[in-house]
Amino acid sequence: ADDKTQALFDNCFQLINGPDAPELVIRELDNELILMLENPLNSNNYQEQYKEIDPAIIPPDSLSEEAAEEYQSYTFQGYQIYQVKDESVGANDLQDINRARLIAQCDVKDSIDQIVNYVFNDNLGAVEPFEMVNGANEGITHSFRILTDAFAQGDAALVNHKAYYFIAVAYAYNNFEPFGAEKDVSQTTPYLQSRQSPSGPIRLYTAIPHDISGLG
Repeated sequence: ADDKTQALFDNCFQLINGPDAPELVIRELDNELILMLENPLNSNNYQEQYKEIDPAIIPPDSLSEEAAEEYQSYTFQGYQIYQVKDESVGANDLQDINRARLIAQCDVKDSIDQIVNYVFNDNLGAVEPFEMVNGANEGITHSFRILTDAFAQGDAALVNHKAYYFIAVAYAYNNFEPFGAEKDVSQTTPYLQSRQSPSGPIRLYTAIPHDISGLG
């Protein structure tokens, strides 16, 4: 605890940001939307190269400098795209299924798929697991075809001239020591979501499908 406090002090108590949220480029079509992910030059995840040291992770003294950096670092792992209920929804609401619903996900093809964070529950007096992502583990995709409304009741097909709202985030991974309640030190937050975009707060995007032929 003393080492973590000192590390946070040395870092001016600044938390790491995680990978910047990608920008969404949206093509509006007839009862259809194409969502495309882009990371601009000023993104800390440009070319999906995000890597950031968490000063709160204290590596063992026995590690080499290179191994210690890997031990402390979060690296880019994937993207999640949410359809959100309306323009009042923000990035802090993405775990509220009444306000945000995951419609697309992709991640680096490796040995990592499901990622679980562990949060102490004061009421239970114990650590509680939360699944943050169940990765497809099929590689990164930058284009997604959206044909249905995640909030629809009845026919789920997208409706022309109706506004739909989306938020996209990136996430990173670090699991320096797999979680175990009996361990003195283990990773409780292997999943780290975007805290910002390259231009500031994470953006909400609006899209309105329509007939692009000019006939309807």
